[in-house]
Amino acid sequence: MGLFNYIKVEQELPLDATLRTLNRNWRDEEFQTKELEDNCLSTYILRDNKLYEEITEGHYEDRTKEELEKDKEFYGKRLTSILKQKFVVDKKYEKFRDDYTGTFVFGCVVYGDNIDGLDFYPDWKAVVVNGEVKELTIIQGYSKYPSKDRIEYQIQSEVEMAKHERKMRCPVYRIYFNYYVRSVEKISWKIQRSITKLIRALDWINWRGIRFIVKVLTPR
Repeated sequence: MGLFNYIKVEQELPLDATLRTLNRNWRDEEFQTKELEDNCLSTYILRDNKLYEEITEGHYEDRTKEELEKDKEFYGKRLTSILKQKFVVDKKYEKFRDDYTGTFVFGCVVYGDNIDGLDFYPDWKAVVVNGEVKELTIIQGYSKYPSKDRIEYQIQSEVEMAKHERKMRCPVYRIYFNYYVRSVEKISWKIQRSITKLIRALDWINWRGIRFIVKVLTPR
């Protein structure tokens, strides 16, 4: 999937006949784009046919022991060892992007409410000149999929999670999972990481290293 940027839509959106029947409050939807400047999870706002950027300034602080222990329960020891700092917001404000001119596509996902419904993936195109939205149109032919597969998968996942939680109440299974399954996963992750590093090193030797040696040793 990769990184993207968020779009908040605080104005009317052009809708087709199908989307109008959904009775959604489109201002509450989460829109995303990969076409508006660098994709780094920044937030932009469309309001009154103008483009704004939500600027967040802050600093990093070390997490407390209590926070690290809580994260360890949720993320596991491996990720907690990486996430030792947290970002603290000092100031947040909006900036009118009168320095931006360009075109970008953004969209959202509208899930069906029941197994007989449809999941919609509509997209819109915005044309912006010096921060002013000159054109905002819905892109025809957006994707639609039956909600059935997604809902059935969610139900199955919830069943499996509930089953796992019941098993974790048993001391024998809890010891097996915490000290065997997680240990094997950790070893497997380390092996995969080592193999990846080895492959990258071999690729470098095969392409850059050998070509460099040949270039040095070849008479000019």
